[in-house]
Amino acid sequence: MRFGFRFFAVCALLVAGTAAGIVISFSGSSDAAAKKAVRRRVTTACDVVAGRRLASVHTAPPSDTIAFVRYARGSYAIFLVSARGGPARRLSATPPHAYPPQRELYQDAPSWSADGTKIAFASDRDGRYGVYVMRADGTHSRRLLVSKGGNASPSWSPDGRSIVFSEVGAGLFVMRSDGGGVKRITHALFTEDVDPAWSPDGARIVFVRKEAGVGSALFLIRPDGSGLCELTPFTATTESPAWSPDGSVVAYSAGDGHGFGISVVRADGKRRRELTPQALDFHPAWSPDGRRIAFQRQATLYLMDADGTHVRRLTPPRAIDGSPVWRPAA
Repeated sequence: MRFGFRFFAVCALLVAGTAAGIVISFSGSSDAAAKKAVRRRVTTACDVVAGRRLASVHTAPPSDTIAFVRYARGSYAIFLVSARGGPARRLSATPPHAYPPQRELYQDAPSWSADGTKIAFASDRDGRYGVYVMRADGTHSRRLLVSKGGNASPSWSPDGRSIVFSEVGAGLFVMRSDGGGVKRITHALFTEDVDPAWSPDGARIVFVRKEAGVGSALFLIRPDGSGLCELTPFTATTESPAWSPDGSVVAYSAGDGHGFGISVVRADGKRRRELTPQALDFHPAWSPDGRRIAFQRQATLYLMDADGTHVRRLTPPRAIDGSPVWRPAA
């Protein structure tokens, strides 16, 4: 999803007094019956698709590199920064052709491959939102896919062979990492499925389902489209889920209409709890050893320990930064 649109839209809604003030209602008994039928097909117990818990990752070699999105000079680009602090370095190259002054270029939603050699991301550099991939040094950028509706939020499979992504108005899709073999995996009516993230064991994909007039919630699904289940209850807003490295916990941003905070939930849907109070906190991202979480507070990147303590700022407040994602350990 577009970081700039999300951030400024959230601020506008909060100023108006609610982050859930826009409600679309459906009329007609046939629509209501259809929505109930869709809900009946959803399994509520997510333990039916729970994969194996991975071995402890706390002994993994440290990785201090974080990719993120920065707004600068009228466009959004992907940058790298060290978790230890210091200046950020632009990664995604400036397009070779000029854009009109009123045209903002979006390069958004970076996702590392498991081996840390490539980054998938979404961009509208060709006029429509599509999925792109580049090397970790920013070279050899190429488009994998762009559809009529636009594609967003790519996430790599742990084996590097596949990428899951969302298509506006159509749901979630999985494709090979070369852009071929596209397969749709969600087909629900009256909903929008966004922000997919592949589990570390490759067995599940967590995503956000938005239902008009109800809110949004986290769901799980298998990569083949089976095993759909509801991980969290519907609330006013749920966004940007991220798996812990051992696959046991999902961090996400959630709000009840008064702000957004970082929360966590176990992979079986149990033990939901808030790590940060509701303010303007988005996009949690786990460190490879599972001990820290990077996140976006308003338009600045922060770090905290995995239990929500020791919150500290990472990027300067004068920058406009978001969508952090930690590079996997070597």
